[in-house]
Amino acid sequence: ELSRVVFGSVVVDHPRHPLYGCEGKIIGKRGKRTPDDLWILIYIVSKMRDYLVPQSMLRLIGNEKGRTERQ
Repeated sequence: ELSRVVFGSVVVDHPRHPLYGCEGKIIGKRGKRTPDDLWILIYIVSKMRDYLVPQSMLRLIGNEKGRTERQ
């Protein structure tokens, strides 16, 4: 469900995205990119900054004990 964001580790999993292959941590959500896709704010440690990435371009690789954000 798109109204719930699981906090944890993700990897950018879309070959056309400039951050493809980078791992990061989800730190928030920032609204809808399209009706069925959210902008997700992720912190990329290797770059030491945060980025907005569409949820459809991310793959979850771990979560923090099931912590979720609810609307």
